[in-house]
Amino acid sequence: MSEQKETVLVTGGLGQIGYYTYLQLKEKYQICILDNMLDSKVNPPADAIFIKGDIRDQETYSLLPKIEHIIHCAAQISISKSTANPISDAETNILGTLNLLEFSRKKDIDRFVFISSAATYGNPQFLPITEDHPRNPLSPYGMSKLVAEKYVDLYSDLFGLNTINIVPFNIYSPLQKEDDPYAGVIFKFIKAIKNNQSPIIEGDGKQTRDFVHVKDITTAIELALKNKHITNRTINIGSGEPTTILELANMLVQISGKELELVHKEPRDADIRESFTSLKLAKELLNYSPQIKLKDGLKDMYDSLLV
Repeated sequence: MSEQKETVLVTGGLGQIGYYTYLQLKEKYQICILDNMLDSKVNPPADAIFIKGDIRDQETYSLLPKIEHIIHCAAQISISKSTANPISDAETNILGTLNLLEFSRKKDIDRFVFISSAATYGNPQFLPITEDHPRNPLSPYGMSKLVAEKYVDLYSDLFGLNTINIVPFNIYSPLQKEDDPYAGVIFKFIKAIKNNQSPIIEGDGKQTRDFVHVKDITTAIELALKNKHITNRTINIGSGEPTTILELANMLVQISGKELELVHKEPRDADIRESFTSLKLAKELLNYSPQIKLKDGLKDMYDSLLV
């Protein structure tokens, strides 16, 4: 008789991080996906428990089965939407998270993994960005993720909830979309190249970002889930390497095999110039190291995307 699997609730499980988390964990755990299906990237998988519901809605929580662990990916992730409607953004990212934390406290959840965002840091004051870096978000989205993160910490301190915050940097995957706040630039470049158009670079292209494949993020999530003795901590996850937008564009043109010139236009206002994270804490606490080289991940994404 096989041992019964523990159940992991993945909120936002039909989104980019949530769906790849399901793929990462499904062999070892029973997965329960909670998603409101407003911005789904995929259909509900047949081998997971699926509940259509919203983390803002109290009735949703009565639909959930017995849960041992929670990986909280559900969020309003559009920076532009957060700026246009900060209250709606806060209702999902702050109050929704608070609802989930209350559920976790009452149900004595074993492990709560919160997926935050590098948008909580704002303009880097030093590089690489460590977990001790000041937090000065530049958008309501970044602020709502930071407040949610603080609530996660508070529930750990006040109620003994076993929590960990994962802060991803510029995630990319074949589920990428153009308006994705993490690495939408990759989608835009691939879309242009596949349409035989030159990638358009804003400014001189020497801006740097820390591009990390979603499968490396989900590896870190699994490590965070298993290492329960590490609690009430915030850990940055990325590649740990800066890549310029010029390097990114050239890499994608090379992958395509096409001869396309890069086109420059005026830089965006208030664009962050340089950003990449330190992996020191991730390596020390989780034994995390990224496995997918950027060029390999980009080739997979280029081949997979139908644009």
